[in-house]
This record gives sequence, C-alpha cells and structure tokens, in this order.
Amino acid sequence: MSLIMPAILVNEYSWRQTPEEILISVALAGKPNKVDIFAVGNYLKVSYPPFILELFLSEKILEDRSSCTLSEELAIFTLKKLQAGQEWRTLTQENLTKNEKKDIRVQALEQSRLSAEKRAEERAEKRQLLQREAVREQIECDTKVHNLIEKLRDGHRREAMTEFEDWKQTTEVPMFDGETGLLQKNRKQYKAPVKWFKQSSDPVTISKCSSLDVPESKSVKQTDAPHVYIQETREEDLKRGKKIIDDILRGKYRGCREIFDDTSTPGPRQCGMINVTFSKRMFPTPARESNQLEEQEWLVKQAEARRKCGFATEDLSPEEQDPQWLKDKGDDFFKVGNYLAAISAYSHGITLSGNMASLYANRGAAQYALGNYNRCAEDTSKALELMIPKCEGNRESRARCHARLGASLCKLSAPQHGIPEFEEALKLAPENNTIRRDLEEAKHYFHHHSDE
Repeated sequence: MSLIMPAILVNEYSWRQTPEEILISVALAGKPNKVDIFAVGNYLKVSYPPFILELFLSEKILEDRSSCTLSEELAIFTLKKLQAGQEWRTLTQENLTKNEKKDIRVQALEQSRLSAEKRAEERAEKRQLLQREAVREQIECDTKVHNLIEKLRDGHRREAMTEFEDWKQTTEVPMFDGETGLLQKNRKQYKAPVKWFKQSSDPVTISKCSSLDVPESKSVKQTDAPHVYIQETREEDLKRGKKIIDDILRGKYRGCREIFDDTSTPGPRQCGMINVTFSKRMFPTPARESNQLEEQEWLVKQAEARRKCGFATEDLSPEEQDPQWLKDKGDDFFKVGNYLAAISAYSHGITLSGNMASLYANRGAAQYALGNYNRCAEDTSKALELMIPKCEGNRESRARCHARLGASLCKLSAPQHGIPEFEEALKLAPENNTIRRDLEEAKHYFHHHSDE
C-alpha cells in the first residue's frame, strides 16, 4: 500500500507586529486552489500540497479573533495576541527538540478538540434558547390574535343585541294587547248514533244500539218518548267516560296497554373485529397527496443508478440474500477494480448481518482504494472490534486491519496514531515484509519532516 507523497517545508516568510496583532506574509507557490490553515494557541500550520508551513510561535494567540487574507500568490495572517500590548522578541521558539515539537502538536490538537466541543455546546445552548424564545413569541402572538378576535366578536355580539333590543322596543306589538278571554261552552258535543223506530201499538224492542250500552231485553212502550231515553243514555255514557278518565289520571285504569310497559333490558351487543389493510408504499406521503407517475419514474431512475454501480437489491433472488454470498460478490467486484460496486455489496451484507468482521474489513479496503480514508478508518476499527476473541485463526486478518488503519491515519496527517498501528500489525505478522517496509517509510518520512 502507498503512503503520502513527501512534503516541501516553507521557510521564507516575513512578519511584523503591532501592540495587539502579529502580521505574517507568506508567498504561495504554484497558485494553489485550496489552502488548509490550522492555528491554535502557539501553533500555526498552513498546508497546500506539496508545501507545508509549520510555525511554533513564541507566545499564544487568540485563534477566534485571528484572520487570514488569501490571494493567488500571497497569504497574509493577522494573529491577535493573547496579551495585548506585549512585544514579542521572536516570532517562533528556537532550539526546539523533536519531542518538544511533538508535544506542542499534541497539545494543539487536544486544545482544538476541546474548543470545538465547547463551541458545539454553545451553539446547541444558543439554538435551544432561540427555539424557546421563538415558541414564546409565537404563543404571545397567537394570544394577541385570539384576544383581538374575541374582542371583535364581543363587540359585534353587543352591537347585534343592542340593535335587537331597540327593534323589540320600537316595532314589536303584542298580539292580544288589551283583549280579555271569554269562557265558552263546547258547541260540538258528542251525539251517539240512535236507531229510530216507527210508532206502533206493540212494544218496540231496542237491541244493541251501535254506540249505547243498553240491555238486550229492555223494551220501550209507544207512549215513551224516544228523546227521553236517549238523554238518559247520554248522561250515563258521560258519567262512565268521566270515571275512565279519572282512573287513567290516578293510574288505576287497566283497560289499555301502554307502549313502554315492557321494561325488559335488551341483551348485550355482539363483539366483532374489523380488519383494515393498507397498500404498501415506498414514499412517506399518502397516496391521495402524491403523484403516482412521478413516484414511479423516480424509483425507476434510482434502480437504474444502482445497476450502473454494479449492484441492485431488487435484482437479487431470494437465495442471493445471503451475507456470505454478498461478501464473495463484493470480493469479485474488488478484484476487477469496481470499488463502488464492492462497497454496495458489502454495505447490503452489513444490513443483513452486522456482526461479520470480514464485511467491514473488506469495505474498509475498498474505501481506502477510493481515497475515503476517514471511512476506511471507521470500517477497519469496527472490524477489529468484532474480531473477538483474538486467536490464531484471525491473527492475519487483524494484522491487515491494523496495517490498513495505520496507513489511513498517516494519510490523514495523524502519524502519532498511525505508526503505533503499523507496529501492532508487525507484532501480529513479523514475517510480513510489506508491513515492515511501510512502517520504516512512515517513520523515516515523519521523523525527517519533524526534524526540519
């Protein structure tokens, strides 16, 4: 595996100072497109490959208030002094040993990490404060709008009630104002049907009149007037009807059956279950709010993009949904140089089984081949965590993972962490000449540049 290319140290720069600031001018060779600047405490590093400017300042600066102005050929640093008004005798510390420089770098990295964590906490607190203020402002705004609406509504209500009362007092006239009621007798009295008979010398028998309760054997002589009999029968009917009404009012009449006499309690309802099934959707929005044609076109494009990478989940048969098969397929892609397809196969295998160390180790190798050193370090570290217990069976795999992790860290300009990984790999595989050669090159390169 290859290491980073040698860097060229920049030693030509000019500086001057004011009571509060340090001004440093550095000529940029090659018109670089990207310049990385790292300034913490008394350490300043400027990197624009293959050139590096590293300054161990004699005093500390305020990196948050410092600035840099870049042009195509010149970089001007304006560094705020930690102690304003103090005069610097020299810009950098002189006669520093290799270990002292290393300690300054480690302290600068640790201080940068702590400062980043502090800034993240401050941003989080500020974000929460702003969110609380926004919620409070929204509540106050909603309350004001609600009170305004209620005020307008009450005003309209009072106005409407006032108009209604005015209308009642001015236009409404009682219908029976000044009129007195008179008690009148019912003019439509009940008249029972009567069967009239012709007068004759023989007695006449009246049997079962249609609406009168008259004994069947009762007879009336010719001299008896019919209207007298009818009048007596009518009075009896009125008395009987009055008695029935009184019994009904007292609750003693049993001649009729009320509608709600049946007080039996109905039985309980039967329990049931309603099954509701929903169609499967690939998108979070409901079907009624989406456009099926656009969604289908999007899915087709995504599937085509995955096929171009060499791997698509929907193309796999059920027996191909096997992490070991996916590892072998990723290895085939890796051998022919199709690293993106290999990463896709390894990643899908990890989703099916996240405890296979070989999937993480091989994906880390593919990430290293693509130059994704951060992801390579993450996958390799995860693979080393899964290789437990440590035994002879996984010794070679652990050695390769340590070597790959060391190379990734060196690529990320962190040799203080990468070189120990190389040494651990060499302990596991002392006969591996490639690891030995990479370790020697890393030590030679970084020790040489640290001396300079």
